Amino acid sequence: MEALEMPAMLGSLAISLSVIVAKVMTTQLIGQMNRQINEVAQIKSEAMGRLKAAQSQKAIIDGNKSILDTKAAKIETKIRRLKKEMGEMKEEESARRERAKARRVS
Repeated sequence: MEALEMPAMLGSLAISLSVIVAKVMTTQLIGQMNRQINEVAQIKSEAMGRLKAAQSQKAIIDGNKSILDTKAAKIETKIRRLKKEMGEMKEEESARRERAKARRVS
């Protein structure tokens, strides 16, 4: 029996060492993966921050564009109204001249 105990002990010792080596390797791989996960999470966080800043800028630009569009519409309306008034004034002036000519002729 003693002849079988020594190889059995060496076999169990070899298996125990291989288990320990496998555990160490697994721990290192898990650590490496955790570092990679943290790096990716940091990159994602930075990208999300830039995205949020870009969205804020876009919202500001859209708001400014809306204000400018409103102002442009008001100015166009005012220009149309003033052109109409100028046309009416020209018609009145033309009518006055016609009346003045008619008075001179008669």
